[in-house]
Amino acid sequence: MKNLFIYTLILGVALGCVRSKKPNKSAQAQDSEYDKGSIITCKSKFLDNGTTSKVYLEIDIKRLYGEVTPLAKFTSQFKVSYALVPDYNSRDLLQSGTALLTSDAVQQRGKQMLVQFEVKKPATIPNAVLLVEIADLSTGQKLIHDVPLRFVANKMNDRFAVFGKDGKFPIIRNYCYVNDTFQIRDLSGSNKKLFVYRYNHDFEAAFSPMAVSARSNKKNLQIDSTFQLQTNTPIALDQTKLYFVLEDTTQVYGIGIVGVNNRFPRFTRPEQLTKPLVYMSTNDEIKEFDKAQEPKKTLDKYWLRLMGGNQAMAKRTIKSYFRRVEAANRLFTSYKEGWKTDMGMVYIIFGAPNKVQHFKEKEVWTYTQSANFSEINFTFVKRPNQFVEEHYELVRYLEYEPIWYPTVEEWRTGLVER
Repeated sequence: MKNLFIYTLILGVALGCVRSKKPNKSAQAQDSEYDKGSIITCKSKFLDNGTTSKVYLEIDIKRLYGEVTPLAKFTSQFKVSYALVPDYNSRDLLQSGTALLTSDAVQQRGKQMLVQFEVKKPATIPNAVLLVEIADLSTGQKLIHDVPLRFVANKMNDRFAVFGKDGKFPIIRNYCYVNDTFQIRDLSGSNKKLFVYRYNHDFEAAFSPMAVSARSNKKNLQIDSTFQLQTNTPIALDQTKLYFVLEDTTQVYGIGIVGVNNRFPRFTRPEQLTKPLVYMSTNDEIKEFDKAQEPKKTLDKYWLRLMGGNQAMAKRTIKSYFRRVEAANRLFTSYKEGWKTDMGMVYIIFGAPNKVQHFKEKEVWTYTQSANFSEINFTFVKRPNQFVEEHYELVRYLEYEPIWYPTVEEWRTGLVER
């Protein structure tokens, strides 16, 4: 289990600052890493580098927004430390260190700070967990981020990644913008041809949390087209489809990339805006959207009907709902848009969880302090997926029904404002 006391203890030992008191039980899980109000957030990626694993961090720090020289402030006012342990439950320290925030190791991409450093592979274990502490030295604020590492590079995405056009840092997300330039490479700079399958498939939205018997039939995706690309060579996607990159056509696991338009993760066109409403709409309303000849008028009519003609309430609710859709796309896009995933569905309806717990093969979200419930947990189990590494499916229960429908009704009556 992802346990902040254990993490803090291990990092404290590594840094020589062990605390003498245990925190109370409320500190046993990490505060939500999906809350847009979080002061520091982090994403990560690792690549095999022979005797070491190279770790890449994409760090978002709210207080640096608008700074004239945010990169200089980051390198001078922040510290990135790490400790390697065998598993989430273990306190055994395998190694520790501090990432050097030099010009070669740090880069700014948009509002994010990119950091890279290397961790020596242990000789006796195939997997481990890297605990990373990102500390703001000027404010005392800290974030603990965990990175599960594999030291046997069996999968293509253990060795290859989608990098920016300069080839220095990977793009730590599963989508790329159409016509934007990127390249696929490994750390050794190997020069080889890769095989690409392109799929034109409209994946389904997630089933409701109560749909215990509903399962999508496993279908073979129809290949739209195929082509080859060269590693270390700048390329750009030309269509908003799913691309699947393989070293060899006999392989199962590769790298999935969703091609998106330049407005993503935002949706702006009426035909896009109607689709995510499936989570708060009746079957008749969904059918009305599907057959609409004028999507804009149908969409306006839908919201005004729900809000009893109150335009101000309709505008406020629309803004709140699609702010969450945008966040779901940004956070959870896998081989399909984030709003269609199980995590995206729960995030859209309930918002960011109050706490998040990570286990080896699952993630648990906890929501508290709602008018509809005192506390509720959603468990997402990690499932093998050929396209992406991080693919989670919700464990569904009928017992979610008395919680789900009242929360959906709050959306339909304009009571959800954030």
